[in-house]
Amino acid sequence: MQFQKDKIKSLLDKLNARALSQLIFETSRWRVYYKRAFAWGVFLSILLHLIIIAWIFLFSEKQDPNARTVKIKTYYEKIPPPIKYEPTPPKLAKSFELLKEQQSVTEYQPKDYSLTENADVDELRSELRPTTSSSSGAGQGSVFHGAITSSETGGAEGWSIPGGTKSYGRSLGRGGTGGIFGRDDGGMGENPNILSEVVNTRSFQRGSEMLKDQLIDYTNFQDRFEGFVSQGKNKKEIKGFLNFYQINYRASKLSDNGEPGWNSVALALPALVEYAESKTKLDVRLKGNIRFDDKLIMDVPMLYMMGSDAAPLYSNAEVKNLEKYLRNGGFLFIDDGYAATWGPFNQKMRQLIEEALGYDAEWEKIPNNHWIYHCWEDFAGPPAGEDEVRPNPNHPVKERYRFLEGVFINGRLAVLLSSKGYCKAWGDWPRNPPSLGGPLDNTRQLQFGLNVIVFACTQKGGIIDRINQQLAAENK
Repeated sequence: MQFQKDKIKSLLDKLNARALSQLIFETSRWRVYYKRAFAWGVFLSILLHLIIIAWIFLFSEKQDPNARTVKIKTYYEKIPPPIKYEPTPPKLAKSFELLKEQQSVTEYQPKDYSLTENADVDELRSELRPTTSSSSGAGQGSVFHGAITSSETGGAEGWSIPGGTKSYGRSLGRGGTGGIFGRDDGGMGENPNILSEVVNTRSFQRGSEMLKDQLIDYTNFQDRFEGFVSQGKNKKEIKGFLNFYQINYRASKLSDNGEPGWNSVALALPALVEYAESKTKLDVRLKGNIRFDDKLIMDVPMLYMMGSDAAPLYSNAEVKNLEKYLRNGGFLFIDDGYAATWGPFNQKMRQLIEEALGYDAEWEKIPNNHWIYHCWEDFAGPPAGEDEVRPNPNHPVKERYRFLEGVFINGRLAVLLSSKGYCKAWGDWPRNPPSLGGPLDNTRQLQFGLNVIVFACTQKGGIIDRINQQLAAENK
């Protein structure tokens, strides 16, 4: 019995040993398969990547080795485009005639007045007494609207009213009737005959011709507008008036001569105004200084602004009001007395205009054939200024600017920027000491200043041009 158990146990041990060895073999075989599969996978993946890289390298467009990538920073990245909503005006389905033609009667039909006698006529006759005079003329009294009148002028025979009643004067008809009982003697025959001699002198004709005839004198507009200038067929024939304003602004410091920055050359504008009035029939009146945020500038045809080595300081209200002024026909003349495009005044004013006009603030060189050089006196270009005659001693390099710059709005010159220092030419050159070359002739510079005034007051789309359109519309 024990032998059988041992035999079965040995048999089971052999079976277990065989199964265990078989299991170890199968496990090692699958492990080999797994390693081989992993190796093939890695190989195929590397091969696929190499094929893709080779394809891109061989068949893609190659960049020029000499080409360089440059990022351009433009002004448009700084200021967003202005977005304004402008509603479309309603269209009327039917046109209306708002003006009625006036009519007048040119003939006057006088009424006939008669005096009817009543029961008291005898009493009235007894109270009336004739007056005597050495004159041989008949009485000139009359009855007008039932009132008994008499002539109280010396030498005329007539009738008087008892009680000291005063005469009401002569009637508009022919001669008097000598009181009630007088006869028509033609004593007032020299008076006009209403039916034939009275002429209607009032005309209701409208239009530019009537306006030109009746309002030819510009003084009629001095209390209504800030300027009214007209130019005849000859461009030298300038007449009218202009209220001249200079911009007052806060500056970063005083100028070199101790004057405020906005009026660094105090004698410049008086000299220009004196020259303009001596050479034309233009009445230019210096009204003083004004600020950009003043609502009055909307009616001023031209603003003048000078500066030197101080930067102007401004507020948002001044920027917005300046934009409204320039877009509605205004003209701004910026005169840099420091005569340097890189100077603090010049640079800050460019920034102010750019903030006010946004995308429209594009500075352009004004060509030498522009009308501003020919509207009154002829120039081949901008005349010499402080930049050419006596440069600022602080300038490291002698700079000469052969051009003026401007900003145009819809083809109209709205901003004129001079980097030539004409204000010093107007006010300082005649007083130059010998150490600075002595007095200098500034005739051409004054002539150009007058050119700017004439151009600003006569250009199409300006404030005075809009005034003319307004007057034509009112008298149409």
